[in-house]
Amino acid sequence: MRTKLAVLLVFLLVASGGFAQALKPLKGISILLDPGHGGADPGAVGPTGLKESDVNLRVARYLRDLLQADGAEVKMTRDKDVALSLADRVAMAEKLSPDLFVSIHHNASLKPITDNRSEIYYNAIDRGISQKVGNNMMYELAKWGFGEESIIVPAGFFVLRNNSAPSVLTEGGYITIPQIEMELSTGKALTDQAQALRRAIRETFKEGVLRVKFIVSEDPVKIDTPFFNLIFTANRPIDKVIARIVPERSSGFGFDSLPSVGNTYRLYNTEPLASGNYEIQLTFSGRDGSSSARTMLRLQVNLPIANSAIVPVAPFVPQGYKGRFPVRVTLRDDMNRLNNRSVPVTLSFGNNAASTGETSENGETTLYLDLTGEETDPLNVKLLIDGQTYSETSIRVQSTTRRFVLGRLVDPQGNGIAGAKIQYGAGQRSTTGPQGYFFVEYPMIYGNMKLEIAPPLGYEKTEHWIRTEGEPVVLPTVTVRPVSERLLGKRIAIMAPLSFDNLIRRLVKPLMGAGAEIVRLNFPEHQSRPEYQSVLEANLAKNLDMLISFKREISGAIEVRHYHRGGRGKLLADALKFSLASEKPQINIKVGAGSDYEISHTGVTAVVVSFPEQMPPDYPEKLVNHLAQVLKTGF
Repeated sequence: MRTKLAVLLVFLLVASGGFAQALKPLKGISILLDPGHGGADPGAVGPTGLKESDVNLRVARYLRDLLQADGAEVKMTRDKDVALSLADRVAMAEKLSPDLFVSIHHNASLKPITDNRSEIYYNAIDRGISQKVGNNMMYELAKWGFGEESIIVPAGFFVLRNNSAPSVLTEGGYITIPQIEMELSTGKALTDQAQALRRAIRETFKEGVLRVKFIVSEDPVKIDTPFFNLIFTANRPIDKVIARIVPERSSGFGFDSLPSVGNTYRLYNTEPLASGNYEIQLTFSGRDGSSSARTMLRLQVNLPIANSAIVPVAPFVPQGYKGRFPVRVTLRDDMNRLNNRSVPVTLSFGNNAASTGETSENGETTLYLDLTGEETDPLNVKLLIDGQTYSETSIRVQSTTRRFVLGRLVDPQGNGIAGAKIQYGAGQRSTTGPQGYFFVEYPMIYGNMKLEIAPPLGYEKTEHWIRTEGEPVVLPTVTVRPVSERLLGKRIAIMAPLSFDNLIRRLVKPLMGAGAEIVRLNFPEHQSRPEYQSVLEANLAKNLDMLISFKREISGAIEVRHYHRGGRGKLLADALKFSLASEKPQINIKVGAGSDYEISHTGVTAVVVSFPEQMPPDYPEKLVNHLAQVLKTGF
């Protein structure tokens, strides 16, 4: 009898636990709801004046109550009609670290439409929970009758691409369609929408959340080898790891289980890493079908310094030289690769005289020997790092029998320009090094000498005459001017099908000549929406300043489209239209706001240039010529 009662008690406890789980299927899950717009920003407005911000808030309130009834811990970015910046919304997500961030919106169209649909946008970088909940929301919204269709789109909206939490943005219908506006003004449509989102969230988390924790003692994780081994634990068995490293490197990843208590694993790379700072983005899948949030690890690789070099800019010090004598410092690792480390370094020479500085992130710098002019013996120079000698060289001190020219090439702000080619005399050449220093030497019989200077891309070619009155040592500073101050150093991404390659080359050449860095985005034309991949690459790229997309469409005119709220994209489009008006005959283009995917889903200024199927054959080339000129002037 006691045995039967014990078994019955255990059964009741297990059954009650399962029943409680069924009643509270989202227990332990934290969710942040983000009703879009608010306050002075109403969002889209329907034909009779219904504000999107109000509809968003009502749906979010219904959804909050439903999720709380399911046991979830729910917070809202706003619970009343107030304005809230996009950055504030993301900051709240960063502070709370929810298991899911849901931004609730309703759509509008720049063109009159009659067919409604719901749209779900998920963080394109996150192929784990974000994509899974997005798919479930698409299915549920379609099932509950929100529009003729429901679609899911990998996206780059601000609240998605800047959010470390799994995140989606919902567009529950087009409020600008009169019939839909009427439906969205009723409680039934809004509660139905909340129910659809609730069911999708429940389906996503039915296996719970896979939680992963790396056992690290510092951020960033610092290692001094090209290979890492990172230990992590999980609350359930791991089946798969998806990893990528930024900046992109050809480094594969692997993981294996460690023979210890619980689910403990080792993550490692299979290709060596050079010195530098990296970010590893990881998503995990459990054997039970659960997914993890994205985990981001910062990694600092500091390979040992070896084979480093100190090389004087000039091969010797002329007797009587007084002042700063430049010496190049280059760090390398034990594989003789450039060691991309920024470390304090010291040059020691003479009677304990020393020069200190710090290498750049590329592991290079120029330091100086402060000379009195009384040196006669060779200078024994040592490179010291943390008091240890890593390189040593001897620099001669001798009288000069030729014209000794130790110069520096700089921009108008006085910054040194490396990599410039200098030609002089009878086919003799020199190249500027770090911080712009160079050395040339020519016979005393020539009082003057012309230098033909070809700077790196972005600067104008120039000639410089070295004029002397017989002095053997000349220390000139040569200033070169940029082709375009507006474009120098800018990173411009270009998105276009392969059929546009010849045209793109005509644009790229002058832009690179003006010092811009061009990033050609992958455009997989075999895919139904190749722009999804291009925009993903644009958002993963660092420090882009602009994106230009080229298309061919069935239309009657060239169109240049920009973000609907204007900004620099509108300024560029207007400037291009004004510039093309100078052509004879005048080239007319249509300029206006566009709804192109790439315009709204990147964090940089983006414009779309669309060519019609039929137009004069010279129009595209003329357009890109004017576009290059407009970009150079800064529009």
